[in-house]
Amino acid sequence: MGTIARITATPMHLTLADPLATSKRTYGTLDVIIIRIDSTCGATGWGEAREGAHITGETLAGMCEAVNSHLASAVIGLEPGDLSQAHHLMNAAIIGNTAAKSAIDMALHDLAGKITGLPVSGLLGGGPRGAIASSKAVSIGPAEAMVAQARAFVAAGFRTLKLKTGLDEAAERAAIGTIREAVGPDINLKLDANQGWSLHQATRFLAAVEQHDIQMVEQPLAVWDFNGHAELRRRTPIPVMLDESVHGARDALRAIEAGAADMVNIKLIKTGGLMPARDLAALCDAAGIACQIGTLDTSIGSAAAAHLVHACPAIRFAEINGPTRLAQDLATGFEVSDGHAILAEGPGLGVHIDQAAIEEMSP
Repeated sequence: MGTIARITATPMHLTLADPLATSKRTYGTLDVIIIRIDSTCGATGWGEAREGAHITGETLAGMCEAVNSHLASAVIGLEPGDLSQAHHLMNAAIIGNTAAKSAIDMALHDLAGKITGLPVSGLLGGGPRGAIASSKAVSIGPAEAMVAQARAFVAAGFRTLKLKTGLDEAAERAAIGTIREAVGPDINLKLDANQGWSLHQATRFLAAVEQHDIQMVEQPLAVWDFNGHAELRRRTPIPVMLDESVHGARDALRAIEAGAADMVNIKLIKTGGLMPARDLAALCDAAGIACQIGTLDTSIGSAAAAHLVHACPAIRFAEINGPTRLAQDLATGFEVSDGHAILAEGPGLGVHIDQAAIEEMSP
């Protein structure tokens, strides 16, 4: 199998042709770190992680520094398939920095898969399971714009829409009603407040929109408010999904103990990679909590998320459509068609990297 010989971190600023607005910020660019891992046997693995300073506390420059000064030296010399030891050594080298660790974890899975001939889903204990139905987020904004975007996404094949909320209660309530009327009863509607409400506001808002058949509400309250989320679950029949509140297994245990969640949204930048994400999904499954995988990535990270879905039956919902928002992608082999995430067959992540694009767009 050889050993890890070199790790290269490249920061990139990718333009979003389809910007995303939430109650916290508007994404006009996707700032990512691309990881390349070369082995002594000649194989190469690729990974990525987006900057999520408001989620993990990491900046793009900080991720590069963490990789170059701490994480690379911790894992160089290991066999690519020695993933447990890689995480042990990365965690010993630097605390936190889960997005940077996730990019390395992803590249290690890709590398190990290419060397063994297995898809990443196989390394994780699963296997190819076909196309994955994906939701797509409608940006927060004026009602007319939200309705137009919702119509466009349904026309593109998406059967589940996530409506961003948490800024203007009256306008968003009106928009939800208009969107439901516009898309009909067969389209699933989810809400995501990105911590935008107090318990009182969430209770009032959800009672007002319950009539529109809301599938779930994501992260309605502040990240720290487990007790508030538990109380909200008692007040509304709409299932509550935690996102920013749950980074890994320890947070999930807190949520379970507090009775704070019906569902958990897994993001690789929060967990530290595929391996700890699989552990988180297993814990949630044991507690009867369904999971979603959420991404805003190029085809590299999107493929990784899809492989995780194929390996974890507890992940019943997916939002894997990052490449549809990009002006230019960095890889092929992953696609979104008719509202579904589709993986090409092949070892590792199954994607083919456009190295010329990476060189052209890197600083």
